[in-house]
Amino acid sequence: MAEATPSEPARLLDYIRTRAAGLEATRLRARVRAAAGELEAALTGLDEADARRHVLVGEWTVAQVVDHVAQSTVRSAEELRHLAAGRRPPGPPVYEALLSGAAHRVPWAELTEGLRESTAALDASLGEPPAASATGGVTAPAILFVAGPDGKGAPVLFTAELTWAEYALVQRLHFLDHRGQIRALRAALVGPA
Repeated sequence: MAEATPSEPARLLDYIRTRAAGLEATRLRARVRAAAGELEAALTGLDEADARRHVLVGEWTVAQVVDHVAQSTVRSAEELRHLAAGRRPPGPPVYEALLSGAAHRVPWAELTEGLRESTAALDASLGEPPAASATGGVTAPAILFVAGPDGKGAPVLFTAELTWAEYALVQRLHFLDHRGQIRALRAALVGPA
């Protein structure tokens, strides 16, 4: 099985740190908002039956992806509020497979509304960036992953300590990653059965 080279996590962290340092808070918030909008747009026209249908072996359903993004986004919004206040967030980091179980029992409209509410909470947390004097170098642990070479093989999971801006940028990447996952699942829905 192919695995990511040791330098791939370092490259991702370098990208996150460089991009976050170059974005003022209002531009960063706009980019996160745009990515959330793209994720939500990827759900347009999807019905409840298709949202819950397993179409790719070993992959979540679209409903599970939506549940995961909503659950992790609510937690991330809280962690950003702690960072903005100059505090390290309590508890463990938001983990990569966070699911509530609601994807199997909650109506699709309620799942998508939960996603909208969670992105609104994240957006609100981005509206109050930390003052430079408040952060004091405080960070939060974040679980990140890098796909294997050419998107094949097992992803490499690692934990990184991120500042408020870096953590916010990771939320943008999270939305974009799952937008791509939803697009692939939707393509498989209309593909050969």
